[in-house]
Amino acid sequence: MANSDKQLSRWQRALTDLNAISSNDKVESYYTANWASSSFAIFATWRKGTLLFTKEKLVYMTTFGVNQFAINYSDIREAKKCFAGLLPMGMLVIAYDKKTDKTKKYKFWVAGRKKLIRQIAEKAGLAQ
Repeated sequence: MANSDKQLSRWQRALTDLNAISSNDKVESYYTANWASSSFAIFATWRKGTLLFTKEKLVYMTTFGVNQFAINYSDIREAKKCFAGLLPMGMLVIAYDKKTDKTKKYKFWVAGRKKLIRQIAEKAGLAQ
């Protein structure tokens, strides 16, 4: 389903107001996604939210804005399929975390993960 211009504009304002993206960045698309707040996916607490693609970043916002994070595409090292609990609907994004000087894993439960993985790989300049 195509994203509406009205909703893209709302996300643009919200992310800019929250300083999640710069005023020069632009929201290009968004998808419903669940994020595992623990590295043990079988026992993880899945947070419902939205995965947003901007020109510069991959941004995740939970439904009530409790958790949010933004990953620069330049920091993404890998995007691949994984399991979401026991279901083959997971997507794993591995990115460099400047604060800890280590890589960090982000696990999502999404529909259409192949398309999203391709999109992330393209924006991050990863070979697929």
